Amino acid sequence: MSLLSPLFSSAAERRESVPWMKSIIVSSLPGRLRLTARGLEHLYAQRLEIAQAVCGICGVTSVRLTIPTASLLVHYDAGLLDAHALQEEVDMVLARYAMDATRVRHSQEKDTSESSMTTSRLARRLVLSGISALLGNTVLKIPSPVGLMRFTTPQAISSVILSFPLAKSAWEGILDDHRPNADFLTVTSIAASLLLGAGNSALTILALSDLAELMTSYTIEKTRSSIVSMLSVGDTNVWQEQENGQLIRKKVEDLARGDTVVIHTGEKIAVDGKVLSGEAVVDQSAITGEFVPAQKQAGDEVFAGTVVKTGVIRVEALKLGDDTVVSRIVGMVEESSLKRAPIQRYADRFSNYLVPLNYLLFAAVYLVTKDPVRALKMLVIDYSCGIKLSTATAFSAAINTSVRQGVLIKGGAFIEQMSSASTVLLDKTGTLTEGKPEIISMQVLDPAFSEEDVIRLAMAAEETSAHPLAESILLYGRRRHLTIPAHTQVETEVGRGTKTQVDGRTVRVGNLRYMQENGATSTLPLPPQDGSILSYVSADTNIIGVLSAQDRPRENVRRAINALRYEGVGDIELLTGDSEPQARLVAQQVGADGFRAQLLPEDKAEAVLKLQTRGETVVMVGDGINDAPALAYADVGISMGSGSTDIAMETSDVVISRDDPMTVPMLRKLARRTMRIVHQNFAMVISINTIGLILGAASNISVLASAAMHNMSTILVVGNSLRLLFFRPDGDV
Repeated sequence: MSLLSPLFSSAAERRESVPWMKSIIVSSLPGRLRLTARGLEHLYAQRLEIAQAVCGICGVTSVRLTIPTASLLVHYDAGLLDAHALQEEVDMVLARYAMDATRVRHSQEKDTSESSMTTSRLARRLVLSGISALLGNTVLKIPSPVGLMRFTTPQAISSVILSFPLAKSAWEGILDDHRPNADFLTVTSIAASLLLGAGNSALTILALSDLAELMTSYTIEKTRSSIVSMLSVGDTNVWQEQENGQLIRKKVEDLARGDTVVIHTGEKIAVDGKVLSGEAVVDQSAITGEFVPAQKQAGDEVFAGTVVKTGVIRVEALKLGDDTVVSRIVGMVEESSLKRAPIQRYADRFSNYLVPLNYLLFAAVYLVTKDPVRALKMLVIDYSCGIKLSTATAFSAAINTSVRQGVLIKGGAFIEQMSSASTVLLDKTGTLTEGKPEIISMQVLDPAFSEEDVIRLAMAAEETSAHPLAESILLYGRRRHLTIPAHTQVETEVGRGTKTQVDGRTVRVGNLRYMQENGATSTLPLPPQDGSILSYVSADTNIIGVLSAQDRPRENVRRAINALRYEGVGDIELLTGDSEPQARLVAQQVGADGFRAQLLPEDKAEAVLKLQTRGETVVMVGDGINDAPALAYADVGISMGSGSTDIAMETSDVVISRDDPMTVPMLRKLARRTMRIVHQNFAMVISINTIGLILGAASNISVLASAAMHNMSTILVVGNSLRLLFFRPDGDV
């Protein structure tokens, strides 16, 4: 397809293929540079910030930003900068505004797309088509209609009525683009069917068109509903603190910015805000992806949609409703549904250009030969049917094959994008790793205690705790068949650790801060922080041991990353909401090219957008709600694992039901094989049909022979595509 697309691309489409937030040099003179970047036209509100940022580049003397033409005129000191170095600096500035430009752009596209038909309207059109076909072939059937009677059948009348929206779109396409579009082809097919008296054919063409649009509309609406449901902050009421300290129950929508709300253990936070007082352990995995709950105290930020596991906090509401992080996630995912896949543009080009070619050949042959039979052969042999099957059958076979491997691909467009991907971004928690901490080692710091002694005491202090690290310590001890000694009631100090009494000793398990606050020290050096999560165990004031926990990488992760490189992926990076030491450790373990840590969902989406503005084709692999925006904005979003959330699966383009990372390089290999077969199919269709058209115009072969040649190309295309049904991840097709 890539070999042919330049022949069928319009000027507008060629502009669309240029990275829209990457600048292009329009003119360059010593000390004067004019640049253009299509994304600038969506950044009117940020125009002053951008101009000031460019002015801040060393050597720049003045900047003039023109939004209507999306251009920048920059005057600079030629002794300090050259044009290309300045262009790179400007591109770095523009990359900061990729997210803002994308939001404005999608908002404008959403406004212009609101006239498209809804699911309910499309469903009504399909029902009307079905009723008309039923009546026209039974009760109101007209035997052998001729003349004007062919336009009075129920099928014909319904086809004319239902064609009005398509006819309007076809006419607008002629006026705007000065060429027929896909709707024009559909209307032409319907008109030809009606003129031939084939009302059922006309109605079938309309029904298939409506069915395709219905499926698209239904998918978008279902995704939006799922997002809102999954990311709902839950409680519609919150505890608001009055000036006199009294708490009253209040609806979230009645809150104002600056109000103080109190969140207790087990309650969901309904606002983005800042903690005023109190301490709590907050599970914010839905937003940040951190697998260990975070401690929150005065001055820390909290986000709507997260849950207070233990503790009580007073929070100043800073962002409400649509301004919260969770609402922005919903918005970003909804906006992404407006992006058109490249395969759609290709299909439009083939429909718009190749079908009219047959009519031109029909007219030319008839004018030259005055032979209607030869002219008719120009309509019997057409490229469009074979070209459509070239992609449709190959993609269908590839999707069927992927399903047998536990992978659901939601369309052929994502096979195409996967085959050309240059960058793969991987979520850490739950995707590359198991998603839960596991004790991997321990160090005894007091020779008076054995390893078993330290573990038993730690198990006693963590027995009733619900913290993930406590569960990992208990599991570690059970695997060594150790029993928990008798102890007093366990006391939990939020965000620090736990303590209990064992044989008269005060045993504590927690972080280093907890040890220091209680005067616990060690005569031996403490282990360095290497990215592991350290749990210190003390008896009275003596630190007797340290347990190291890690979120282990899944089996075969490193092998999968190496396989992706072998399949031609140039850059593989790790994205996570976890801390930098943990991200660095996992990146080193799996062999990733780089990592980005402490990212919110919108930060992950912005990382995807910045890569796309540089012209990269980006694949994002994730499993959670917090990955949804990045999955939506990526060229191919992949949700992986049996634990993938519903929202991740709804948002992603590819769903992998297994926890095997090797499935990702298998998908890449399948995509590349599929596109190779598509190109082979194109070559067969074009060569065979071209020969058929030449023979049909220049020789006396029959119409039947011409049809046989055309059908032979179709049979070869289908047979070649069916080879994908025998694809094996460790073999070839």
